[in-house]
This record gives sequence, structure tokens and C-alpha cells, in this order.
Amino acid sequence: MPDGKRQYCLFMDGRKYDRNEGCHAHDLAYGIHGGGSEKDRRAADLTLYRRMREKGDPMAFAALFFTTVYGWFFFNYHGTPWQGQLVRKIFPRY
Repeated sequence: MPDGKRQYCLFMDGRKYDRNEGCHAHDLAYGIHGGGSEKDRRAADLTLYRRMREKGDPMAFAALFFTTVYGWFFFNYHGTPWQGQLVRKIFPRY
């Protein structure tokens, strides 16, 4: 559950449509304690999309598009195409 202070939605206002909670769950599915295969990444993206649609969020399709196109950079892969999050390999303090 988000602490109310941290913004988990990249390029979106997390306060609208209760986005921050959905983005936080998406980040957990992508991150250090989540991750997995490309199939797992797609499942996390679709879960976020469905949650946003249920809330009536007009940014649901845009979020699905951007997570599908750019999510590989942030996802914690467990083996292929590489091990870990590429963003942390390039930006260790991220």
C-alpha cells in the first residue's frame, strides 16, 4: 500500500483516479521482489490497464501503450533477455 507521499506513477498525476495505488502494485510486480519472464511483464501491464479502466481512468490505454513499449527497461528479468533490471545496470541509484 502506498504511503501517500511517494509518487509511483511516472508522467501521470497519481492522485487522480486512485492511480498511485495501481502504479505501486505495478512497480512491485516489475521490481526487485517481482519480475520474471516476458509473460509476467505482460500480465503486470494488463493488470494495471484493467484496474485503470475499472476506475474510469481516461489514461488507461496510454499507460498500457507506454508500459508495453518501454517497460522492458524497468522490468526485473529472471534470466532472458538479461538478468535484473536494465535501468539499474545503467543508472545504479535508480
